[in-house]
Formats: sequence, C-alpha cells, structure tokens
Amino acid sequence: MGAGGNSLSSSDPSRAAIRLAFGCDDALAQSIAALGRETAQPRGAVLWPQSDRHEAILMLAGRAQEVAYGRDGTILLLHLLGPGDLFGDLVGGGDPVSQVEAVDHGRGAHFASATILRLMESYSCVGLAISRQLARRLAGLRHRMVETALLSATGRICAELLRRGGDQPDRTIRPMPVMSELAVTVQSTRETVSRTVSQLERRGIVRRVDGGLEIVAPHRLEEQAY
Repeated sequence: MGAGGNSLSSSDPSRAAIRLAFGCDDALAQSIAALGRETAQPRGAVLWPQSDRHEAILMLAGRAQEVAYGRDGTILLLHLLGPGDLFGDLVGGGDPVSQVEAVDHGRGAHFASATILRLMESYSCVGLAISRQLARRLAGLRHRMVETALLSATGRICAELLRRGGDQPDRTIRPMPVMSELAVTVQSTRETVSRTVSQLERRGIVRRVDGGLEIVAPHRLEEQAY
C-alpha cells in the first residue's frame, strides 16, 4: 500500500460502510468521509502499522487479519476484520506488537488518529460504536485465550467454525474457509484442520455448499468442541 491515496469517496458504498461502522445517519457519514482518504488494499499487503503515520483505518471492503509473529516463526491471530471494522492507531503513539494484513483485495478509509478522537468527542454515536467494537474484540480475545488453554486442537477448530457460522441465518460460513488461514486462527496445522473438517463432513455435521460451508448440526458441533 502506498503512502498516498485518493480523497475518500462520498459514494453510496463508502457512506454505507461509514454508517455501518459508526451507527450514524447519511449526513454525518458524508461529513466523516470528507475527513479521510481512500486506498486500495491488495491481498497480502501490510495495512498497519505504516512508518511515521498515526492513522486509524476503516475497512470499506474486503477482509483483513491482525496477527503477531514470534521469533520462531509462530503466528498468533488476534482479530479477523471486515467491512465496518476500524483498526490501527486510535490514540496516537505506542510501539505496535502486531500488524494488520489484507486477506483479500479490498479498500480502506484512512483517518488521522487526532481526527478519530475529535469525532469520538463530538458525536456520541461514533464514541459508542468504537467502544462496542473494542469490547467485542476484547471478548473475542478472552474466548480464544480460554480455548487455547483448555481445548484440544479439534475442539478449537469446532469452536471456531461454530463462531463463524452459528450466528448466520443459514448457518453457512462464506466464503469457504481457507484451511491454512483457519489453522492460524486456532493455532494448529493445515493438515489437522483439513482432517477435522473432513471428519465433520463424513459425520454429517457440516457440508460443503455453493460458496461456503454449512453447519448442519450446530449442537453436535458444539459437543465436538466442548
């Protein structure tokens, strides 16, 4: 990702992403859009941190993940991010211990950290929305810490599948999970994830459908996890 970028578009998709993120009306979304700049996010690009740039980035399209790397090459996944999620330097300063990488091609809206703070102070909906996002991420980290400590690799895989698909109306994870990416999420290996998903398919607990993985029997999947 380059240091430049275009002025943030006030088009319907950009405003819709801002409304989703901050729970604001269209007029405020348009005002917020005028304060940012938009960049493309190529797959695999490091989106944050960027040297000498104290920015927060709002996902407009695509997916990203926040990860930390150990000296021995181990990878710890902290968060999965999608449209409407805000990440980066929200308060200014500090040495990052993780980085955010694009999982697929997308777009992001960049705002100076000071701009985000002013918006939080000026508009209660923005402050509340960001607080809720941070609370959800903290809860997600808590769940993953408990699962890493108490569950087997198979249990962690089942718990992650249940988390991704259980809240969907059709209980289907879309797009189809990438086994290597799922392995990073649950701190396992691609082979273990692939083998576990295949076993779940044979037992009729999950099944592959067009463009995704359907959870056929969520209660049985929960039993496998816990």
